[in-house]
Amino acid sequence: MKRFKKQFLAAALVLALGAAVYLNWSVSTPKSVSKTLGESKYVNATVSTTASPDEVKSAPTSKTATKQDSFFASAKTERDSTQDKIIDKASEILSLDTTSEEDRTEAQNQVAAIIKNFTLQDSIETTLKAKGFSNCLCYINEHGCTVTVPKKEIRKNSQFLIKATVKNASNISFDKITVITV
Repeated sequence: MKRFKKQFLAAALVLALGAAVYLNWSVSTPKSVSKTLGESKYVNATVSTTASPDEVKSAPTSKTATKQDSFFASAKTERDSTQDKIIDKASEILSLDTTSEEDRTEAQNQVAAIIKNFTLQDSIETTLKAKGFSNCLCYINEHGCTVTVPKKEIRKNSQFLIKATVKNASNISFDKITVITV
């Protein structure tokens, strides 16, 4: 009886070890993903590796992507330079001894508004990038907000997503938010 128990225990350990090795192997091997994750309407869709002729025609080329990247880079540089000029002019007004108290207050308010807009613009751009837009440009002024995004990334609910993001960050009303695609 003692011998039977030892053999039974040895057989059980061998089976347990075999099961552990099999489970380790099956969990560690990379599995190919055949489903699109994210949107509920695509949960059971399979991923196709071939594109239809229409998709090939509408797919942006690297030349288009480079144009968009250079557009966003130059537009951000231009926006920042314009806002820097306004801050410099306000700083000049503040540094003059002959400046009236009213002018100083107005200059300080302008600088504070621009710095607030810088922060909001950066926050909105960062949030939109986190929500899937590869590039975006946000410009806030006293009249509202303009957001520019790549046309290829606009989906069914993108306009609402962008406007909701801007509204949450800045409290600008929906009718004063403009979305432009390039």
